[in-house]
Amino acid sequence: MVFESKSLNHENIESTLYDTVISSKISSLEMISNLTGINEEIVYDTIESLVEVGSLEGSFTDDKKRFFLSDVKTSDAPILDTHDAGLEMKSADTRSAKAVALLGVVMLVLGQILRGLVAVHTGMESAGTAIFLLGLVVLFAGWLQFSRLNPVTKI
Repeated sequence: MVFESKSLNHENIESTLYDTVISSKISSLEMISNLTGINEEIVYDTIESLVEVGSLEGSFTDDKKRFFLSDVKTSDAPILDTHDAGLEMKSADTRSAKAVALLGVVMLVLGQILRGLVAVHTGMESAGTAIFLLGLVVLFAGWLQFSRLNPVTKI
């Protein structure tokens, strides 16, 4: 669809450029010139005259290399929020660590009670000491789990 500019009269040039700008939505005057085969200066002058007459509504860029229509439709798509909230820190579930530490405390208390029952049976002291020491280990394990799940940030 390349036209020679010498064979077209002024009205044909105007109608060709109007159709090209409106239907193709091409903004570059160089591309319009290559597509229609009309000199770029003639394309600029003709589009400028169409704007002055009121056939086209739009504006040229400062360098006069592009022509933008003013009736460009915007998309109906929703605008996405560009605010970045930053990194999201998940809070750890510390219920199991607290349960382990509580079990350790219960074992400490149970060990002390068993050690106090030495009058009932002599083996109670050894069993109480063993449960007390195991309770101490379980308590430390619970504290360790809790400190890893919920680290201290300000010391």
